[in-house]
Parts: sequence; structure tokens; C-alpha cells
Amino acid sequence: MKILVIGAGPAGLLFASQLKQARPAWQITISEKNPQDDVTGWGVVLPGRPAQHPANPLSYLAEPQRLQPQFLAQFKLVQHDQSQLMGSGVLLCAVERRGLVQALRANCACSGMSIRYQSPLEVSAELECAYDLIVVASGVNQKVSPLSPGLAPQIEFGRNEYLWYGTSQRFAQMNLIFRQQGPNLFIAHAYSYSPSMSTFVVECDEDSYVQAELAHRSEPETARWIAEVFQDDLNGQALIPQPGPGWRHFLTLSHAHAYHGKQVLLGDALQSGHFSIGHGTTMAVVAAQLLVKALLSEADVSSALACYDARVMPLVSLFRQHAHASRIWFESAGERMGLSSAELTKSFIARRNQLADLAPALAANLQYALQR
Repeated sequence: MKILVIGAGPAGLLFASQLKQARPAWQITISEKNPQDDVTGWGVVLPGRPAQHPANPLSYLAEPQRLQPQFLAQFKLVQHDQSQLMGSGVLLCAVERRGLVQALRANCACSGMSIRYQSPLEVSAELECAYDLIVVASGVNQKVSPLSPGLAPQIEFGRNEYLWYGTSQRFAQMNLIFRQQGPNLFIAHAYSYSPSMSTFVVECDEDSYVQAELAHRSEPETARWIAEVFQDDLNGQALIPQPGPGWRHFLTLSHAHAYHGKQVLLGDALQSGHFSIGHGTTMAVVAAQLLVKALLSEADVSSALACYDARVMPLVSLFRQHAHASRIWFESAGERMGLSSAELTKSFIARRNQLADLAPALAANLQYALQR
């Protein structure tokens, strides 16, 4: 079997390493459009403790403690200079995204797989002839143009603007912070992902973005201005931008099917989810394991991809519903600023209550996938 994985992020890397472990003779090549050291992002949130939770990609590393994961068991909501602190109900594991990706890449390289960097690819008839299977795992901003019309994505943009920062201010819990500047509302999602760094995602509605003239501020000016908005939370620590498009609307990418012909989708290339619910990397792990299971269990690639599609798409649909409900809640958060912090917390917790629970569906699919 000859397999090409497009994208050297968590989804493609975990799929490749797990399949190579099960089928050492299969030839797996990984193609990544960016340079080896070009890994974007600050922290990511994963479920449970490494080695104890198979949906946590750190569980597949020999020494996960080297990445210094931070464990978060509480949730804190701040509004009107009041805070609500409570147990989150689950143990979360935050880790630096760059460190995670580089460790997963090292795993693949040690298994004898080739990773080609600075190698952007478009799926073509010639490429399809060269491989038995092409796994597109190149993320939500992927530049791959699938040959199959059946894999054309459905794209929706959210109304809020958002920007992803890092900061040396530590946050011991998952934090959701609401700050108003006159009539304008700014929301921060913050958590520590290492002993010295935290993720700090800021979002605001279009009116707040325009009235604060954020489109006309330079990157350093914007970072300083936002830090002033959240000065009580940052304790004087700066916000650190990263290279990228700056302020943007959240892009939701989805598909009706997970495959067409010998092309198959994984991770955010299949379905992106809003940062307010997390689960994006967890979904990538579960989908990768489902694809490995299908390829090991079915007689040929065609049957395996049909099996994978039948398993993963109901899960993708549920994930999309949860992400959509949460995004809409944040896009209408200004309507709730008259609530007390306790009432706002109750509304936040209830924002997805009308949907079937996502966690049991993820767990059931992962348990199935790991039975080989």
C-alpha cells in the first residue's frame, strides 16, 4: 500500500504513525507546505491525562511530560468585575501546539516515514495514479484543490472578529472574560499551556471592531490596546501576536462526505469547530483512529473509505451542531451583558443543552476504533 498524507499537523501525523505501527511494510509519505520550523498557534486543549486518555495525542508520545502539559480542572467566568469559579466537570490538558506538532513529527520520522517540507501539493490525476490513498489533512486554511467535485467544502463565516495571542500571564483555570469599553464588548478565552505561557483569544462583534478603529491600528498598537482593555486580567503582562492574517472572522469548513474516489479528509480539512468548544484536536484523533481501523479491517481501500464515512460523518454532524450553537451564543453575547455574572454563567453552560452530548459519541467511536 502506498499512501500520501497532505499536511503535517496532528490529524495527519497521528494517522500516519498509528497506521505505520500496524502495517510497517506500507509506504507512507507526508507532505507539508510550510517550512519545518513554521508551526503556528500558541496552546491547544486536550482531554485527560496522557497515557490514560486515548483521545489525547500526548498519549502516543514516549515522553509526554517533556512538553510540560498544564492540567485544568476549573472554569472561571469574569464579568462586571465579578467572577464565578467552578469545577469544569472534566480534566483538561493544555499544551504548546508547536511542541506537540514537532513531537508527533519526530515520532513519524523515527518510524521511517518521509516528511517533505515546503512541498505544497494540489491533488491531480497524476498524483492519484501514484498513490493508493491520498489523505488530505492540511487544515481549515488548506490550499489543496481536490480533484473530486464531491469534496468541495461548504464554507460559512462567523460574524465576530477574533485574534489569537500568547501572553506570559498565567491562568490557572479555563477563563472566559467579558470586558466593556463604553458600548463595546470584548471577550477573552484564556488558559495556561506551559509553566510560563498562556493562550489568549480575543473576540468582538463587528460594531465594537469598527468603533474601536481596530482595522486602522498596527499589529503592535492593537496588542497594546487590547492589553489595556484586559489590564486587570493580564496584570501588566503584554499580549504577543503571531504571524498570520490578524483579525479575522471564524471560518467554518464542512463537507457532506469524508471521501471521494481515493481521496479522504481528516481533521479541520474535514470539519472545523469553533474555539469556544475545543474538541478540534480530539476530533482529529478520533477520526484518524477511525480511518486506521477501517483500513485495517476492510478488504480494499474503497470499502475502507465507505466504512470510515459511515462512522465519522454522524460524529462530524454532531460536532458541527455543537460548534455552531456555541459560536452563535458568543455572537449574541452583547444581549446578555445585563445579566449578573451568575446568570451569565448559567446561560453559557446551557448554550448546548438542547443537543445530544458530544463526549459520549467521541468516546464510543474511539473505543470502536481501538478494537483491532
